Amino acid sequence: MNETQMKSSKIESQHMTAKASRNDNGAVDQAQGNPPSLRSLRVEAEIYAISRTLEYTGWNRRRAAQLLSISYRGILYKIRQHNLTPRPRGQQEPVGEILKAESQG
Repeated sequence: MNETQMKSSKIESQHMTAKASRNDNGAVDQAQGNPPSLRSLRVEAEIYAISRTLEYTGWNRRRAAQLLSISYRGILYKIRQHNLTPRPRGQQEPVGEILKAESQG
């Protein structure tokens, strides 16, 4: 193998390693000690906000969309995109109290 082929092979293997270390959202895995990307933080915050609002409204998607200031179709898209589902009735926590405490503190 000549020098050019070795360099090309090395670059290609580095690219494949970097590509393999990304998760489904395009974020770098934290197991390797790399900081989270801005995209992964945004997605995480979006999921948290939508999930909490849906729980608060009892999964009333129209009301949740209104509270989040997004369209009804937008929230439907985000629910499908992030594969959000309601919790079984026995596992729900008192979200209203949590949201009140978070907004005060």
